[in-house]
Amino acid sequence: MTQHGSSGSGSGSSSSGCSSRREFKDRISERSTINEKLMVAVRIRPLNVDETGPRALHAVNKKIVMLDDLESDKSKRSSPRQYFYDLVLGEDSSQESVYEGTSKSLVQDIINGYNATVFAYGATGAGKTHTMVGSSEEPGVMVRALNDIFLAARQLSDSVDVEVTMSYLEIYNENIRDLLSPSTGYLELRDESRGRNVQVTGLTEVSTNSTEEVMKLLHQGNKARTVEPTAANETSSRSHALLSVLVKQTTRSSARDIRRRARIKQGKLFMIDLAGSERAKQTKNQGKRLQEGAHINRSLLALGNCITALAGGARYVNYRDSKLTRLLKDALGGNCRTVMIAHVSPAAIHREESKNTLMYADRANRVTNKVEQNVLDVNYHVSQYRDMIGDLKNEISRLRNKMGNSERGRATDEEISSITRGSELRILREKIVSAFKEQMRLRRKLMELDSHLLGLNIAAEQQHAIISHWESRNNKLYKVTKDSAQRRSSTDSQVDEIETEGDDKI
Repeated sequence: MTQHGSSGSGSGSSSSGCSSRREFKDRISERSTINEKLMVAVRIRPLNVDETGPRALHAVNKKIVMLDDLESDKSKRSSPRQYFYDLVLGEDSSQESVYEGTSKSLVQDIINGYNATVFAYGATGAGKTHTMVGSSEEPGVMVRALNDIFLAARQLSDSVDVEVTMSYLEIYNENIRDLLSPSTGYLELRDESRGRNVQVTGLTEVSTNSTEEVMKLLHQGNKARTVEPTAANETSSRSHALLSVLVKQTTRSSARDIRRRARIKQGKLFMIDLAGSERAKQTKNQGKRLQEGAHINRSLLALGNCITALAGGARYVNYRDSKLTRLLKDALGGNCRTVMIAHVSPAAIHREESKNTLMYADRANRVTNKVEQNVLDVNYHVSQYRDMIGDLKNEISRLRNKMGNSERGRATDEEISSITRGSELRILREKIVSAFKEQMRLRRKLMELDSHLLGLNIAAEQQHAIISHWESRNNKLYKVTKDSAQRRSSTDSQVDEIETEGDDKI
């Protein structure tokens, strides 16, 4: 645009506009990006009262887990497998040591304006909720982190205003529920910034001022969470729970120093208690519980696929297979410092579940995130936007003056062009509406197929249970028949011996 008008103030204004825009871009690029590996910790829970027999795994040290082969035939046993992680927490690890080793350092990261995520993964009954939520006697990561956040916030300078905002949701059967306001019904996800950010529409965000207030909200949310007993766990979480805490800091500008720039620094901490992966045979679920298990496994499979793709350096990662992975997009390969706490049982009866969890954690250990500090220089951005708007106004005024009377002569042409554009827009609008309707039709069809597939999975699980029951019954009948035949054969042999002895005596 500057090449059409180069006189006096117009040129100067244009060049200052370009330089201010360049300076604006340079200012944005000042934020450095840090490549940071996802931290993986493994926690081995103690044996339960009803778990007897040999242990399938144990902690070698604070970095290595040893998984043993329990094949009864010693000649077929393979060598024990070693898994290496950032931190291994043995059966005697306390709630405090788990928090200190995995999550405490993240609190200062949040205060410094970084995003962070802690999530617990493992099979049903492996101890995830105990680690994340805990009890009044043994508080978990969520409680300890919230305590430390408020403690750190109180130690900030008097010139900084701090606001702590909290939200708490669960994903149950691929539906999102607000745990701080359960009566609002199911909530929807919305993509923002061209899909880079995901927001939960209508989610309650509560501004909190004290640790006591946060604990009350956390307790309220945990009471609203979906928990049901299964054969594998008496208090099995049937949903994924996501607690989000936003710490926003605003530096107040001095009234005597107008050149001082107000800055906003905000960090966000996600703490996630995932529902446990489960096998229908182990949990003995039926009906509603079986359907819940299918949804849980499906979302965890989507999460596993994302981790596998990221660990392998894939260019495209499909986060849209579940609502869980859409919400965890930043935590996995995004702008976030992430800690995964994998939970395993040492019991031999849970060896396969523990092995799957260890392999899952091993893949996650190869994921790298790109971490940035979230700092906004308010005064700078506002002043630069004002300068840019002023430059654009000057350019518009200059062009209008240059066009002068010739603009009136081209009015008819412009009107014709406007009518043509209007017609093209109507056609385009009709195409968009048609495409949207087709998209909705396909989405409904996809939902129907998903529902049908889920029904087939449930039916298959039921058939598998029936077959297992039939096989068990058949084996029992076979054993009874075999024992009866053996007894009959033994009796016949004894009769034959008696008859033979009688014949010999005669």
